[in-house]
Amino acid sequence: MRRRDDESGAALILVLVLVVVISLGLLSLLSFSGTSFRTTIALRDQGATASTSDGAMAAAINTIRNSTYNNSPGQTCFDHGDHLHLDGIAGAEAATVDCDADPSRVLIQCPSLSMCNRPGSAILTLGKHGGEDGVNIQQPNGSMFRVRGVVFSNSNINVVNGTLATNTRVYGRTGCTGTIISDPSPPSCPYAPANPLGEDPNYLPAVGAAPAHRALPACTKTGLITFEPGYYDDAHALTDMMANGSPCKGSVWWFKPGAYYFDFHNTGTNANPLLDSAGGNIWTIDTGKLVAGTPVNGAGQVIAQPPLNPTIPGSCNNPIKDANAVGVQFIFGGDSQLAVKAGQAEICGTYSATRPPVAIYGLKSGAETDTALTDLKLTAVPTQGGFNPTATSAALRDADLLTYATWKAPKKNADTTVSVSGFAPPAPIPAGSVLKSAAIKVTHRHTDLVNQDDLEVTFRPNGGAALTGSAVGRFGSPLFQTTTIPIDAARDGSLAESIYKGTFTGATIDLKVSLDNKDAIEDLDAVQLDLTYVAPAFRAGGGCVTTAPYTGLGNASRCAMVTSDGSPNNQFYVQGTTYAPHAVLDITLNNASEQVFRFGVIARSLWVKLTGSFSYGGPVIEVPDDSPGFVFSVYLSVYLCPSPGECPTTGTPSLRAKVAFVDADPVSPLPGRRQVSVLSWSSPR
Repeated sequence: MRRRDDESGAALILVLVLVVVISLGLLSLLSFSGTSFRTTIALRDQGATASTSDGAMAAAINTIRNSTYNNSPGQTCFDHGDHLHLDGIAGAEAATVDCDADPSRVLIQCPSLSMCNRPGSAILTLGKHGGEDGVNIQQPNGSMFRVRGVVFSNSNINVVNGTLATNTRVYGRTGCTGTIISDPSPPSCPYAPANPLGEDPNYLPAVGAAPAHRALPACTKTGLITFEPGYYDDAHALTDMMANGSPCKGSVWWFKPGAYYFDFHNTGTNANPLLDSAGGNIWTIDTGKLVAGTPVNGAGQVIAQPPLNPTIPGSCNNPIKDANAVGVQFIFGGDSQLAVKAGQAEICGTYSATRPPVAIYGLKSGAETDTALTDLKLTAVPTQGGFNPTATSAALRDADLLTYATWKAPKKNADTTVSVSGFAPPAPIPAGSVLKSAAIKVTHRHTDLVNQDDLEVTFRPNGGAALTGSAVGRFGSPLFQTTTIPIDAARDGSLAESIYKGTFTGATIDLKVSLDNKDAIEDLDAVQLDLTYVAPAFRAGGGCVTTAPYTGLGNASRCAMVTSDGSPNNQFYVQGTTYAPHAVLDITLNNASEQVFRFGVIARSLWVKLTGSFSYGGPVIEVPDDSPGFVFSVYLSVYLCPSPGECPTTGTPSLRAKVAFVDADPVSPLPGRRQVSVLSWSSPR
């Protein structure tokens, strides 16, 4: 019995242990259940807060997107200030969004217009000359000249016939005439506000200085004439090669990728007498097809060289379509001009991530300067003549009045000749240089007080033909005097030619001295050479190219930098940006199958005429739809409160964001069309 009692006690203890364990487990479960319930309520509250904050932020962003707010002085982010109050946004809750503008405004993806790879406008004219149209459009009545992008003239816009239509805005500082269609508002003419879209972007040329001078390639009948990048100065030779009567007429004129500088010296300031002046400084393409850039086939694939009958447009790799495109830049200096007549031309620029693919560039700064080489010295005396043995290099090199050569006339009316050589420039003279002057300086004296010594020279550039010169010498005197004898005064002889070709390495001078009386003594102290030349250099547009007002091609005193006359076979395309801020473009279009000026035109003045046979219906001039926009940003902070009315904007907001708004025109944003970019989004709580 006791044994059974002992066993019953043990069982009771086990039961009590189980009860305690189960009770503790239930308590734990109940505690966990309560915690989960409270967590669910808290998360539900946080979700509601986040949803309310997101909604308030979205409302604020959309309000600005549909406004014209651009952070101009006196503006506020919203209609009634910089706080947007939203009642009942989530049941009984209210929200206030505080707006603080970022003072900076930049070009999206571009530090500035000058460092952006897309122009801000399709057409930008910078001229402000009275009586000169900024934009002049002539076309058949009822036709339409289409543009994709902003049209901005710093003077006026004159649509003589037909209609000018663009998909965005038009600005004319001094007014607009004719029919103009712009979207979404009518043309702004006259237009006074400051606007970066109307400013010169100040693009830099592809190279910083004039490249190496190039001679024209041979005019052969192969059908393909290849040009190397460099400096070309002879408009007449280019025109003659591409004329209808040329032996190589009808050829493909391939300008390989690179920078080309066209600064013609046929006429005008620093004209080169070695070049033919016929036709002036106008390069005319009157036959054949010009392909400038990397050639491609009909499928757009890069090929080694253009075919003999390339398709224009589509003959060169287009930087607007291919980020790997390597093309050309045609740089024009002085009053140099390009005229496309019966020929066809397509010029493709080079893609860059930091600047537009400028294919045609008109210089607005730079000048040629004279280089003077004085006192070039001899290094040898091949023939001493009567000055033997005193005529040495040391005696005749410098006008030192200490060492000199001496000759005594053996009879009346005697003469003798001494030959000296050397006179090399200290550094090579660059090819393409133009000789300005050349003179031999002879430092001498003689003892015949009543007569003059006569001097004659024969000058032979190394490898060149002889040139002659003479001078009446000096009366006898105990003092040394210097006589200057000009050489190649017409600047078209062997010296000028060697300077131009960059081959001048020195010369030999034969100096003949004549004395009237027997026993008269001639002393030579020095024979030296002076040269002055103009080296190739970037030269700002000048002459008729910058003469204003431009009123059309009928006025000979005013000229356009680039012209196209609309001949039946004429075609002209620029696959890239055209930049000529001080010059005029005057283009007549007859046949065209796509945009003529891609990536925009910037010029002093733009004249475009469409003939009756012009049938292309798309935009003639364009910039891409993703051309740079001006971006400004705002800081938005959301504050919540449980009841209607303005929420306090102190303490920690429930949501913060930095939001950018992008406009094609920073001065006149388009409500509803503004791009929005959220730069940051955070919940501080």
